[in-house]
Amino acid sequence: MRVPAIEKRQPDFQAAKKFLLANKTHLHMLQASPLKFLLSRSPMSVLKLGAVSATAFGAVLTASAHTSYLLPNVFVTTEGEYVTLEASFTEDAFVPEIAVVSDDYHVIAPDGSRDEYSAITPFRQLVLLEDEMSEDGTYRYTTGVRLGRSSTKALIDGEWQTILGAEAEVPENATQVMTSQTETVADVYVTKGASTWEAVEASLGRLVIRPLTHPNEIYLDEGFEFEVLFDGEPLASQSIEIKRGGGAYEAPKYEKHVETDAEGKIALTFDRPGPYLVMTRHAADAPEGAETDERSYTTSLTFEVAR
Repeated sequence: MRVPAIEKRQPDFQAAKKFLLANKTHLHMLQASPLKFLLSRSPMSVLKLGAVSATAFGAVLTASAHTSYLLPNVFVTTEGEYVTLEASFTEDAFVPEIAVVSDDYHVIAPDGSRDEYSAITPFRQLVLLEDEMSEDGTYRYTTGVRLGRSSTKALIDGEWQTILGAEAEVPENATQVMTSQTETVADVYVTKGASTWEAVEASLGRLVIRPLTHPNEIYLDEGFEFEVLFDGEPLASQSIEIKRGGGAYEAPKYEKHVETDAEGKIALTFDRPGPYLVMTRHAADAPEGAETDERSYTTSLTFEVAR
């Protein structure tokens, strides 16, 4: 059977926008699991989607459906001289999909000082980073503060709706309009020799996941305690998403949503060892001088649960 040649087309962002608006009642399912969404649609609607560029479709959804992360090849070492990390956006923990582009990649050394990576190599789906660990202690590897896409949302019939597309018009029945920009930080800690706290306690960004248990001393029978802060103040009842490496293969899929207590603290327990990813989001007024009304903050932390 002869396979016809595939015609290359430019991304049709307007078509993607129209499709999403037509299916806005199912947008949450679409963002969380595009495949599940497609399987729930009629054959005709899937054929219509086939006419929409996958590039355009993915670009519209990516920022809201993915979480950035940093994953090292080792979390604790006694004599290792180097560590290699990958940085990417993902839906399922540690399955790289879209490279994290950041102008603020940096390292916080064991003494708490800022340092640079030894090497940064970007690819389409991930960024590889390497660092020389010349001193003993705990290192903090981070994407730094990364500003992302800007968007507009409108209050329509008491519900905030995102206005898709740079040239899209705000509906006439909107009672309020707000602009927003994303700000993300992804962190991971790696310890050489004995654990230290200076890098853990260093301040970075407005939305902070601050470990109370040392992040390289998390054990299966002890759990992991941390607090969530915004501008230095605890966030009570703050939603936390938890995923783990390989969790997408489990039945049911491993994904948990928990909340901090009244003091912004939470103690996690685990039923198996391995790498985990925690993420939290919080929206607030943008800082003075920002180009948008609001900032949507996302902070993630990768860590290992050991036996």
